[in-house]
Amino acid sequence: MASKDDNFNLKWRAYIEFRTILKIQPVQIFSELQEILCVDCHSRSTVKRWDARFRSADADVTDLPRSGRPVSATTSENIALIESIVWKTSALLSIS
Repeated sequence: MASKDDNFNLKWRAYIEFRTILKIQPVQIFSELQEILCVDCHSRSTVKRWDARFRSADADVTDLPRSGRPVSATTSENIALIESIVWKTSALLSIS
């Protein structure tokens, strides 16, 4: 399931892709994104990098799966483990 950030990234990347197809320069695309998004805009170098990817036809607007930390580390098993550690620690501390 796509998160809010994933949807946001898809939208701004799609915007860059379409503006690149229209042969708009990265500086102009960045300026437009700043005007539209204000504070939430990505850096000029990021816009330029995506523009270059789209010009080379070497990019897709979706993120590729990556190894490393899972999207969400909150599971019922993790919650139970943390609760047991907290209860054990608080019991040990109250004995002292």
